[in-house]
Amino acid sequence: MTDETIARTEHFGEAPFFIFCDHASNAIPDDLNRLGLPDDILETHIAWDIGAKALAENLARALEGTFFHCGFSRLVIDPNRAPTSPDLIPHTSDQIPVPGNQMMSEADCKARIARFHVPYHDRLDKALDDAIARTGAPFVISIHSFTNRLLGAAEDRPWGLGLLWREDERSAQGMINYLRRETALVIGDNEPYDAREFNYSVDRHIDPRNLSHITVEARQDLICDKTGAEEIAEILSAGVRSLGD
Repeated sequence: MTDETIARTEHFGEAPFFIFCDHASNAIPDDLNRLGLPDDILETHIAWDIGAKALAENLARALEGTFFHCGFSRLVIDPNRAPTSPDLIPHTSDQIPVPGNQMMSEADCKARIARFHVPYHDRLDKALDDAIARTGAPFVISIHSFTNRLLGAAEDRPWGLGLLWREDERSAQGMINYLRRETALVIGDNEPYDAREFNYSVDRHIDPRNLSHITVEARQDLICDKTGAEEIAEILSAGVRSLGD
């Protein structure tokens, strides 16, 4: 596996900010035959966090920091899940079956973990250690996006942005207060997901290093085009800088 198939690190300056995106890509290696899914399904939110890579890259540029992003689809294996998680290699996602992940043997699952999950987290470890060596303790921002409506849901989710937190409540609440004050968006506090229940990559890499951090969830319809991703990145970069005031 090439480095970029697993993950890529880009530097936009030497400022002490580290932005990473677990679900940046919908790429599936050719030998996995698209996991039996048609191309149109692989463009939907089940395969990746739509707009999250563009948002994270714009934010890293604005903050002049480091940008680390995954190179494979979460349908191959979800890097933001523990190796023991039942949805690490999803059989279905948002009610859509994933044929290539069904009927896998224990040996198949172990091979998938060794091929993708292990090297991804090894490289995230190294990227963080390199950032600490270059800039001191960086402020870390984990970027995700969420679909505005799950299949079968009667209504759209109301939040424009959500801040997820467990250990670093201070940074999260600072961002929540800033965004509620400076934007008209509905801002979620551990919504639409609760980081006190799971936020594997942050729990594994960021908390043990005692780094200040936030996890941002952006609604996909706000960041699915170039203009939207740039606008939300500008809002977030101003909010992150305000935390140091």
